[in-house]
Amino acid sequence: MNETIITSIFLIAIIVAVPVLAQDPAWKKIEDETVDLFKKYIRTNTINPPGDVTQAIEFYSEIFDREGIPYEVFWTDRENGKGNLLAHLKGSGRKKPVMMLNHMDVVPVDMKSWDVDPMGAVTRDGYIWGRGTLDMKNYGIVQMMSMILLKRNRITLDRDLFFLAVCDEETSGELGSGWIAENKWDEIDAEYVLDEGGFGTQGFFTNDDRLIFSVGVAEKKVCWLKLDTYGTEGHGSMPPKENANFIMTRALGKIADYETPISINPVVREMINRLGPLAETPYNNALQRNTISLTVIQGYVGDPPKSNVIPDESHAVLDCRLLPETDPEEFIAELKKVIDDDRVQIGYIEAPKEAIVAPFDTDMFKAIEKETKEVFPESVTLPHLIIYGTDSRFFRDKGAICYGFFPGPVTMSEYRRIHGNNERIRESSIRSAVKIYYNVIKRVCEGR
Repeated sequence: MNETIITSIFLIAIIVAVPVLAQDPAWKKIEDETVDLFKKYIRTNTINPPGDVTQAIEFYSEIFDREGIPYEVFWTDRENGKGNLLAHLKGSGRKKPVMMLNHMDVVPVDMKSWDVDPMGAVTRDGYIWGRGTLDMKNYGIVQMMSMILLKRNRITLDRDLFFLAVCDEETSGELGSGWIAENKWDEIDAEYVLDEGGFGTQGFFTNDDRLIFSVGVAEKKVCWLKLDTYGTEGHGSMPPKENANFIMTRALGKIADYETPISINPVVREMINRLGPLAETPYNNALQRNTISLTVIQGYVGDPPKSNVIPDESHAVLDCRLLPETDPEEFIAELKKVIDDDRVQIGYIEAPKEAIVAPFDTDMFKAIEKETKEVFPESVTLPHLIIYGTDSRFFRDKGAICYGFFPGPVTMSEYRRIHGNNERIRESSIRSAVKIYYNVIKRVCEGR
């Protein structure tokens, strides 16, 4: 074989090898970059209220500009910094799009109860601390990095890929995902939406430390109820027979003593089939029954309230979370039987929407299961009923298959810090999550 032929073969081999090398990122470097950007993102102040996400939009905009990824910003309340950012990588269109969804706003903090600056992104004992580290700036970073890596590695896509960062999730969602669903969904029309509602859990569902990747395929229905009672007002020294507060407290006492029946819905049945019996924990209790939480009691006159004035009305709020198959009217009828007092009026603050359960035999679900096992061979992947509400509800209504998925390990003790003090995530969790997330998106979206 002459030298010219050998040289030609060598050059061809290099050209053929380039795309293969391009698809194998240097993960340590990528992980370091992810952690660095994550810390910068935590330092953007997006506490809601007021919910101003301007800093977060500027953060994403700067990065997408640098990476050459097109995006749009939709201000839904510019004066108060409420807006949404939608980035887009085009595919061949042979398959329907995938949309990665995250919210930029975070809940408030009680500064005196934190051990570190909640906006400081402090690294301590292997953890990154800060508000939003678990809910849900961690999702936003691994989603963004997944899109960036596809672009850098010049991956050919059979699907359009969207990245949507929204405001307002921690309140109503109407200015965020609600607005996008109403005004931009026809342009997106994704087959899959990946949102919050799943983790690589440890100590959630079982009494052992098995690593279980839960994928949220449905969520309980939010049913907020207002209870009203009315009585006779007057001086506290002359108690009337009909005291609105006493009527209310008797009703609330009956509700507190009432235990809703266990009902194993199909998603939870599948969880049990894959895991065995669930551990007896508050979390698993909420998976298997309708729950009732008393969140507000109000019955007084004056500001500040007067101790010697009997009010003529009393009000309470119940945060009820209903299993997908529960009829809310039947649930309210049962509550009325429990209270057994016509003086107590029950009405909706927010009526629940119909629950939609996503299938879990899809290409996306199979990709999640495969890629998590590549990194964590002993792990179990299973569908999961989310016990709280997410923005996915807006897109389930549009026909999208919505999954809650974050492929980083989180223990129950860590999970309990969501919306609480000293929220933090293991740095190793972020590092493993970006690799798995990227490979899932690549597997589902890549042209073959």
